[in-house]
Amino acid sequence: MSFKVAAIQMDIAYKEPERNHRHAGELVEKAMQHKPNVIVLPETWTTGYSESVFHEITRYAEMESGPTMSVLRSWAAKYGVWFVSGSFPEVDGANIYNTVFLIDPEGNITGKYRKMHLYSAMDEHIAFTNGHEMPVWPTELGTVGMMTCYDIRFVELSRTYAVRGAEVIFVVSNFPNPKVNHWRTLLQARAIENQCYIVACNRVGAAENSTYFGHSLVIDPWGEIVAEGDDSENVVTGIIDLSRVADVRKKIPMYSDRQPQSYPRDILLYRR
Repeated sequence: MSFKVAAIQMDIAYKEPERNHRHAGELVEKAMQHKPNVIVLPETWTTGYSESVFHEITRYAEMESGPTMSVLRSWAAKYGVWFVSGSFPEVDGANIYNTVFLIDPEGNITGKYRKMHLYSAMDEHIAFTNGHEMPVWPTELGTVGMMTCYDIRFVELSRTYAVRGAEVIFVVSNFPNPKVNHWRTLLQARAIENQCYIVACNRVGAAENSTYFGHSLVIDPWGEIVAEGDDSENVVTGIIDLSRVADVRKKIPMYSDRQPQSYPRDILLYRR
């Protein structure tokens, strides 16, 4: 089975959710010209990502039933495509999470992932509560998981997805300059070591003191780059062929050769 993904490299208007809703709608319409099966948006696309946003996060946080999800679900149903929603601040009771949703072509919420690894160097941990669940979802697109930006530096998350059956991992991000080499290298490593597709959507433009390089990526289970954007606002498309996952896993039988009974428990406890 194969399908087409479209990652929207969006230039986010800083702290202007309504403007970003309108602009994202224009870019979704542009993406549909490529006839994708899945559209992916970047991290915190309603506000941008900065310490300033984090220190006033309650101003931007929304419930799952709020305006951002309403417009995303309407786009999914209108165009009949899957959406990886990008993330936005989701309020649930006393907590606020950096959350990304998986939405089906009828506009139904299939699942959500709350960012687990929060970037303390920019006070993200002050604004948000860490997510704790690592779900994968069996869908008509294969079995999928999701990660958000900083998560790509943590091999435990992607490996958990892989051993739970993930064939495609979607990544939504605000990955800044000058880390483009980290971005590409880490994502290729996650694809190779887990023998799965990685579809990573990164923003472009600027927010506060950071600039963003785009370079959204579609990477196959062999680590080959199927598609890569540049540093301009654009739609990056690529084909996912799930038979490629099975072929690579057969060629290198990594999963059957794993030795989890020998892996030290202290790796879970180590702090430096």
